[in-house]
Amino acid sequence: MSKRLNATHYENIPSFPKGSKRKDRIVHAVMETVQGSSHKNALDNDLGIIALHQVLADGRTWPYDYGFIPQTLADDGDPLDILFLVDKPTFPGCLVQARVLGSVKLKKNGIENDRVIGAPVKMRGTVQSADAYDDIRDLPEAKIDAIQTFLVGYSEAEGNAIDVLGIVSAGDAMTSVRKYLRRFKQNR
Repeated sequence: MSKRLNATHYENIPSFPKGSKRKDRIVHAVMETVQGSSHKNALDNDLGIIALHQVLADGRTWPYDYGFIPQTLADDGDPLDILFLVDKPTFPGCLVQARVLGSVKLKKNGIENDRVIGAPVKMRGTVQSADAYDDIRDLPEAKIDAIQTFLVGYSEAEGNAIDVLGIVSAGDAMTSVRKYLRRFKQNR
């Protein structure tokens, strides 16, 4: 008799922090892979743990932390991905509150596989480089290009076919978050 083990119950973490307001565009995110790492970690849904998924090709490293928004179910069958524009890395499994800035709309092997772009919530007494951004269109074009180049490059090195469909605003990205939250609840 096989029993499903889930040590951490990430599926029980709400998508939105307690007391957050819709206009704030703040979500919970669980970091899987951290800035500067050449590893790609991913949530193993059956075991409920973040596990080593692969080593990035060609000496690449993650430019920012990367994870998922809990209680969402994207078109690829996984939680919705988020790239977290933090100045210093967190750690795998770290729960953060992220301000949604927008999304990079992608198709991976013909399936929609968007990447939400988020930033740390602004904190009194602490200044982070992403504090200046309220929407993805506030980022310098060179930074957006670098993010897209990384997202496409690492995924193509894994053997995936990637199509970039465009960049969308924070409001549009939040519409997707709510859509994938509804799908998660319907499939639970």
